[in-house]
Amino acid sequence: MSALKDRHMLNTIEQNMAEIAPYRKPALFSEFLVKGYTAITLSFVSEAKFSELLRAKVCLGTLITLYDDFADRPTQNNPHLLEILYQLNFGRRDSVRSLNPRDHHVVEFAKSLFTELEDILIRQPHYRTLREILDFDLKQFYSANQYSSLVMSNPHMKNILENRLYAHHNMGMIMVGMMDLMACERIDFLEFGAIREVLLLGQRMGRIFNVLTTHNREAIDGDITGELATCANKIEIEIAKQELRQEIQDLHNKMRGFNTRITTFSVDSYLEGLTAVQKLHEKMEGTI
Repeated sequence: MSALKDRHMLNTIEQNMAEIAPYRKPALFSEFLVKGYTAITLSFVSEAKFSELLRAKVCLGTLITLYDDFADRPTQNNPHLLEILYQLNFGRRDSVRSLNPRDHHVVEFAKSLFTELEDILIRQPHYRTLREILDFDLKQFYSANQYSSLVMSNPHMKNILENRLYAHHNMGMIMVGMMDLMACERIDFLEFGAIREVLLLGQRMGRIFNVLTTHNREAIDGDITGELATCANKIEIEIAKQELRQEIQDLHNKMRGFNTRITTFSVDSYLEGLTAVQKLHEKMEGTI
Protein backbone atom coordinates (compact mmCIF):
# COMPACT_ATOMS: atom_id res chain seq x y z
CA MET A 1 0.00 0.00 0.00
CA SER A 2 1.25 3.49 -0.82
CA ALA A 3 1.47 6.36 1.66
CA LEU A 4 -1.09 9.14 1.91
CA LYS A 5 -0.90 11.26 -1.24
CA ASP A 6 -3.18 14.11 -0.13
CA ARG A 7 -0.56 16.69 0.81
CA HIS A 8 -3.17 19.46 0.85
CA MET A 9 -5.09 17.75 3.65
CA LEU A 10 -1.91 17.18 5.66
CA ASN A 11 -0.91 20.82 5.18
CA THR A 12 -4.32 21.94 6.45
CA ILE A 13 -4.03 19.71 9.51
CA GLU A 14 -0.48 20.84 10.25
CA GLN A 15 -1.38 24.53 9.88
CA ASN A 16 -4.40 24.27 12.18
CA MET A 17 -2.56 22.22 14.78
CA ALA A 18 0.39 24.65 14.66
CA GLU A 19 -2.03 27.36 15.80
CA ILE A 20 -3.92 25.26 18.32
CA ALA A 21 -1.07 23.09 19.66
CA PRO A 22 2.29 24.56 18.56
CA TYR A 23 4.20 22.07 20.75
CA ARG A 24 3.01 19.21 18.50
CA LYS A 25 5.53 18.38 15.80
CA PRO A 26 4.27 18.09 12.19
CA ALA A 27 5.84 14.62 11.90
CA LEU A 28 3.20 13.34 14.32
CA PHE A 29 0.59 13.80 11.60
CA SER A 30 2.55 13.39 8.36
CA GLU A 31 4.67 10.43 9.49
CA PHE A 32 3.46 8.75 12.67
CA LEU A 33 -0.28 8.71 11.91
CA VAL A 34 0.20 7.93 8.22
CA LYS A 35 2.68 5.08 8.78
CA GLY A 36 0.89 3.73 11.84
CA TYR A 37 -2.55 3.54 10.22
CA THR A 38 -1.01 2.10 7.07
CA ALA A 39 0.59 -0.69 9.10
CA ILE A 40 -2.65 -1.80 10.79
CA THR A 41 -4.92 -1.53 7.75
CA LEU A 42 -6.86 -4.79 7.54
CA SER A 43 -5.67 -7.10 4.77
CA PHE A 44 -8.85 -7.06 2.68
CA VAL A 45 -8.67 -3.30 1.99
CA SER A 46 -8.02 -2.80 -1.72
CA GLU A 47 -5.58 -0.31 -3.26
CA ALA A 48 -8.60 1.58 -4.59
CA LYS A 49 -10.05 2.04 -1.10
CA PHE A 50 -6.80 2.41 0.81
CA SER A 51 -5.99 6.08 0.19
CA GLU A 52 -9.41 7.50 1.06
CA LEU A 53 -9.66 5.36 4.18
CA LEU A 54 -6.20 6.51 5.24
CA ARG A 55 -7.35 10.12 4.85
CA ALA A 56 -10.30 9.39 7.13
CA LYS A 57 -8.04 7.72 9.70
CA VAL A 58 -5.61 10.66 9.77
CA CYS A 59 -8.61 12.94 10.41
CA LEU A 60 -9.60 10.66 13.30
CA GLY A 61 -6.05 10.58 14.68
CA THR A 62 -5.92 14.36 14.57
CA LEU A 63 -9.22 14.58 16.45
CA ILE A 64 -7.88 12.19 19.10
CA THR A 65 -4.75 14.34 19.50
CA LEU A 66 -6.84 17.50 19.70
CA TYR A 67 -9.19 16.16 22.37
CA ASP A 68 -6.39 14.50 24.31
CA ASP A 69 -4.45 17.73 24.75
CA PHE A 70 -7.45 19.55 26.21
CA ALA A 71 -7.97 16.67 28.66
CA ASP A 72 -4.53 15.89 30.08
CA ARG A 73 -2.07 18.63 29.18
CA PRO A 74 -2.15 21.11 32.10
CA THR A 75 -1.37 24.15 29.92
CA GLN A 76 -4.25 23.32 27.57
CA ASN A 77 -6.84 22.10 30.08
CA ASN A 78 -10.29 23.28 28.94
CA PRO A 79 -13.27 21.30 30.35
CA HIS A 80 -15.87 23.69 28.88
CA LEU A 81 -14.49 23.31 25.37
CA LEU A 82 -14.32 19.53 25.75
CA GLU A 83 -17.99 19.34 26.72
CA ILE A 84 -18.82 21.06 23.44
CA LEU A 85 -16.49 18.81 21.47
CA TYR A 86 -18.06 15.70 23.04
CA GLN A 87 -21.35 16.68 21.39
CA LEU A 88 -19.89 16.01 17.95
CA ASN A 89 -20.56 12.64 16.39
CA PHE A 90 -21.31 11.12 13.02
CA GLY A 91 -24.22 12.93 11.40
CA ARG A 92 -24.43 15.81 13.92
CA ARG A 93 -23.05 19.31 13.39
CA ASP A 94 -24.96 21.63 15.74
CA SER A 95 -24.02 25.31 15.69
CA VAL A 96 -22.06 26.52 18.71
CA ARG A 97 -22.25 30.03 20.14
CA SER A 98 -20.74 32.00 23.03
CA LEU A 99 -17.16 30.91 22.43
CA ASN A 100 -14.02 33.01 22.35
CA PRO A 101 -12.31 33.16 18.91
CA ARG A 102 -9.69 30.53 19.75
CA ASP A 103 -12.18 27.98 21.06
CA HIS A 104 -14.48 28.70 18.12
CA HIS A 105 -11.56 27.91 15.79
CA VAL A 106 -10.98 24.58 17.58
CA VAL A 107 -14.65 23.57 17.28
CA GLU A 108 -14.85 24.54 13.61
CA PHE A 109 -11.64 22.62 12.89
CA ALA A 110 -13.00 19.56 14.71
CA LYS A 111 -16.25 19.82 12.72
CA SER A 112 -14.31 19.99 9.47
CA LEU A 113 -12.41 16.81 10.38
CA PHE A 114 -15.68 15.03 11.20
CA THR A 115 -17.17 16.19 7.89
CA GLU A 116 -14.16 14.96 5.90
CA LEU A 117 -14.22 11.67 7.78
CA GLU A 118 -17.93 11.08 7.27
CA ASP A 119 -17.88 12.13 3.60
CA ILE A 120 -15.48 9.24 3.03
CA LEU A 121 -17.23 6.67 5.22
CA ILE A 122 -20.73 7.33 3.91
CA ARG A 123 -19.62 6.01 0.50
CA GLN A 124 -18.56 2.65 1.96
CA PRO A 125 -20.84 -0.40 1.49
CA HIS A 126 -21.29 -1.15 5.21
CA TYR A 127 -21.51 2.42 6.54
CA ARG A 128 -25.19 2.24 7.45
CA THR A 129 -24.81 -1.21 8.97
CA LEU A 130 -21.87 -0.26 11.20
CA ARG A 131 -22.44 3.43 11.94
CA GLU A 132 -24.21 2.72 15.24
CA ILE A 133 -21.24 0.60 16.36
CA LEU A 134 -18.77 3.28 15.27
CA ASP A 135 -20.75 5.86 17.25
CA PHE A 136 -20.51 3.58 20.30
CA ASP A 137 -16.74 3.32 19.83
CA LEU A 138 -16.52 7.11 19.53
CA LYS A 139 -18.35 7.44 22.86
CA GLN A 140 -15.83 5.01 24.38
CA PHE A 141 -13.05 7.35 23.25
CA TYR A 142 -14.93 10.29 24.77
CA SER A 143 -15.24 8.34 28.01
CA ALA A 144 -11.49 7.69 28.03
CA ASN A 145 -10.86 11.38 27.48
CA GLN A 146 -13.25 12.32 30.28
CA TYR A 147 -11.43 9.87 32.54
CA SER A 148 -8.13 11.65 31.75
CA SER A 149 -9.69 15.03 32.60
CA LEU A 150 -11.04 13.62 35.84
CA VAL A 151 -7.64 12.25 36.88
CA MET A 152 -5.96 15.55 36.08
CA SER A 153 -8.38 17.43 38.37
CA ASN A 154 -8.46 14.64 41.01
CA PRO A 155 -4.96 13.12 41.08
CA HIS A 156 -5.76 11.21 44.27
CA MET A 157 -8.04 8.86 42.28
CA LYS A 158 -5.18 7.38 40.20
CA ASN A 159 -5.17 3.58 40.16
CA ILE A 160 -3.95 0.93 37.76
CA LEU A 161 -7.26 -0.90 37.24
CA GLU A 162 -9.32 2.09 36.13
CA ASN A 163 -6.46 3.27 33.93
CA ARG A 164 -6.37 -0.06 32.13
CA LEU A 165 -10.16 -0.20 31.81
CA TYR A 166 -10.58 3.23 30.24
CA ALA A 167 -7.35 4.62 28.82
CA HIS A 168 -6.84 2.16 25.94
CA HIS A 169 -9.90 3.61 24.18
CA ASN A 170 -7.86 6.79 23.75
CA MET A 171 -5.94 4.96 20.99
CA GLY A 172 -8.98 4.80 18.68
CA MET A 173 -7.69 1.60 17.06
CA ILE A 174 -10.98 -0.24 17.20
CA MET A 175 -12.55 2.72 15.41
CA VAL A 176 -10.10 2.50 12.51
CA GLY A 177 -10.80 -1.23 12.34
CA MET A 178 -14.54 -0.50 12.06
CA MET A 179 -13.78 2.04 9.32
CA ASP A 180 -11.93 -0.65 7.34
CA LEU A 181 -14.84 -3.03 7.85
CA MET A 182 -17.24 -0.44 6.44
CA ALA A 183 -15.28 -0.73 3.18
CA CYS A 184 -15.26 -4.53 3.15
CA GLU A 185 -17.14 -6.18 0.27
CA ARG A 186 -18.30 -9.08 2.42
CA ILE A 187 -18.37 -9.42 6.21
CA ASP A 188 -19.10 -12.76 7.85
CA PHE A 189 -21.13 -11.48 10.81
CA LEU A 190 -20.88 -14.89 12.47
CA GLU A 191 -17.26 -13.95 13.25
CA PHE A 192 -17.93 -10.29 13.96
CA GLY A 193 -17.65 -10.73 17.74
CA ALA A 194 -14.27 -12.41 17.32
CA ILE A 195 -13.16 -9.55 15.05
CA ARG A 196 -14.09 -7.02 17.72
CA GLU A 197 -12.15 -9.02 20.28
CA VAL A 198 -9.00 -9.04 18.12
CA LEU A 199 -9.27 -5.29 17.55
CA LEU A 200 -9.65 -4.67 21.27
CA LEU A 201 -6.61 -6.82 22.03
CA GLY A 202 -4.69 -4.89 19.38
CA GLN A 203 -5.85 -1.62 20.89
CA ARG A 204 -4.55 -2.67 24.30
CA MET A 205 -1.25 -3.59 22.68
CA GLY A 206 -1.12 -0.18 21.00
CA ARG A 207 -1.81 1.49 24.32
CA ILE A 208 1.17 -0.30 25.87
CA PHE A 209 3.43 0.90 23.02
CA ASN A 210 2.22 4.42 23.75
CA VAL A 211 2.68 4.13 27.52
CA LEU A 212 6.26 2.87 27.19
CA THR A 213 7.37 5.58 24.75
CA THR A 214 5.55 8.68 26.02
CA HIS A 215 6.14 8.33 29.77
CA ASN A 216 9.17 10.64 29.87
CA ARG A 217 7.48 13.35 27.78
CA GLU A 218 4.30 13.15 29.86
CA ALA A 219 6.29 13.49 33.09
CA ILE A 220 7.85 16.70 31.76
CA ASP A 221 4.45 18.00 30.61
CA GLY A 222 2.83 17.27 33.98
CA ASP A 223 0.48 14.70 32.45
CA ILE A 224 -0.38 12.16 35.17
CA THR A 225 -2.85 10.06 33.16
CA GLY A 226 -0.39 7.49 31.83
CA GLU A 227 -0.36 4.00 33.27
CA LEU A 228 3.17 4.36 34.67
CA ALA A 229 2.12 7.49 36.57
CA THR A 230 0.44 5.18 39.07
CA CYS A 231 3.89 3.93 40.16
CA ALA A 232 5.34 5.37 43.36
CA ASN A 233 9.05 5.38 42.43
CA LYS A 234 11.62 4.48 39.76
CA ILE A 235 11.89 0.87 40.90
CA GLU A 236 8.14 0.38 40.52
CA ILE A 237 8.30 2.01 37.09
CA GLU A 238 10.99 -0.41 35.88
CA ILE A 239 9.05 -3.40 37.21
CA ALA A 240 5.88 -2.13 35.54
CA LYS A 241 7.72 -1.66 32.23
CA GLN A 242 8.93 -5.27 32.34
CA GLU A 243 5.38 -6.45 33.02
CA LEU A 244 4.05 -4.39 30.12
CA ARG A 245 6.64 -5.85 27.73
CA GLN A 246 5.58 -9.33 28.82
CA GLU A 247 1.94 -8.38 28.31
CA ILE A 248 2.73 -7.42 24.71
CA GLN A 249 4.00 -10.95 24.10
CA ASP A 250 1.01 -12.49 25.88
CA LEU A 251 -1.41 -10.41 23.78
CA HIS A 252 0.45 -11.39 20.62
CA ASN A 253 0.09 -15.09 21.47
CA LYS A 254 -3.58 -14.70 22.35
CA MET A 255 -4.35 -12.91 19.09
CA ARG A 256 -2.64 -15.63 17.03
CA GLY A 257 -5.24 -18.03 18.38
CA PHE A 258 -7.88 -16.18 16.33
CA ASN A 259 -6.13 -16.80 13.01
CA THR A 260 -8.19 -19.89 12.20
CA ARG A 261 -11.45 -18.38 13.50
CA ILE A 262 -11.41 -15.24 11.34
CA THR A 263 -11.59 -15.32 7.54
CA THR A 264 -12.59 -11.67 6.87
CA PHE A 265 -8.95 -10.54 7.20
CA SER A 266 -5.55 -11.99 8.06
CA VAL A 267 -4.87 -11.88 11.78
CA ASP A 268 -1.21 -12.69 11.11
CA SER A 269 -0.91 -9.62 8.85
CA TYR A 270 -2.58 -7.51 11.53
CA LEU A 271 -0.04 -8.75 14.06
CA GLU A 272 2.80 -7.88 11.67
CA GLY A 273 1.28 -4.40 11.42
CA LEU A 274 1.19 -4.06 15.20
CA THR A 275 4.87 -5.02 15.38
CA ALA A 276 5.59 -2.26 12.84
CA VAL A 277 3.60 0.19 14.99
CA GLN A 278 5.66 -0.78 18.03
CA LYS A 279 8.88 -0.04 16.13
CA LEU A 280 7.40 3.24 14.91
CA HIS A 281 6.64 4.27 18.50
CA GLU A 282 10.21 3.48 19.51
CA LYS A 283 11.70 5.29 16.49
CA MET A 284 9.59 8.43 17.08
CA GLU A 285 9.88 8.59 20.86
CA GLY A 286 10.11 12.27 21.74
CA THR A 287 8.05 13.27 18.70
CA ILE A 288 4.73 11.63 19.57
